[in-house]
Amino acid sequence: MTSLTDNQQQIRESARQILALKPVYLDTETTGIGSVDEIVEISVIDHDGAQLFSKLVKPTRPIPPGAERIHGISNRQVADAQPWPILWPELRSILYGRTIAAYNSSFDARLMEQTHSRYRLPWRERLNFLDVMQLFSDFRAVWDPFRKTYRYFKLAEAGAFFQIDLLNAHRSSADALLTRAVLHSIAGLPY
Repeated sequence: MTSLTDNQQQIRESARQILALKPVYLDTETTGIGSVDEIVEISVIDHDGAQLFSKLVKPTRPIPPGAERIHGISNRQVADAQPWPILWPELRSILYGRTIAAYNSSFDARLMEQTHSRYRLPWRERLNFLDVMQLFSDFRAVWDPFRKTYRYFKLAEAGAFFQIDLLNAHRSSADALLTRAVLHSIAGLPY
C-alpha cells in the first residue's frame, strides 16, 4: 500500500486502539434480510483468532431457497440444531462486556434482536458493537454522491483491497475471521 493520507492515518490509529480492547468478532447467516428473518448460524471469534462459538440455529420457519443459495445452509442441516433460546445464554456469556466487531454490525445486531423476538423474548441487551464496514468505508474514502457519504463495500471487497488470503465464504466462522483480518489490515498489523 502506498503512503497513507492524514485521514487514513487517523483511522489506522483508531483501529489500533480498537485492537487494544481485544474485541471478539461476530458474524451471522440468516433466513434473509427482512424484518421477520432470523439467524440460522452464528459464530464468535476471539481477538487472537480462536473460535469461541460457532453453531447452527434452528429457525422458527424454513430457510428460503434464495438464502440457502447464498450461504449453503439447508433446512435439513438445521433440523436438529438447537433453537435460539437454548443457545442464547451461552452466547450472551461470551459477548457480555466485550467489544463486538462485526462487518455491518447494525445488521447482525438487528437480526439477533429479531431472532430473540421470534420467541416473544424481551430484548434488554446493551451490547457494544463496532462496525468494521464503516471503519473500512472511512479508510477507503470513496465518495458516494447518491448517499452523500463514503461508499460501503462488501466484506469480500474489503478483503480483496488488502489482499487478504481468506475467503468470504458466506459462513459465519469464515466471515468472522475475514472481518478480523480486515480490522488488523486497517490497523496496519498482521492478522
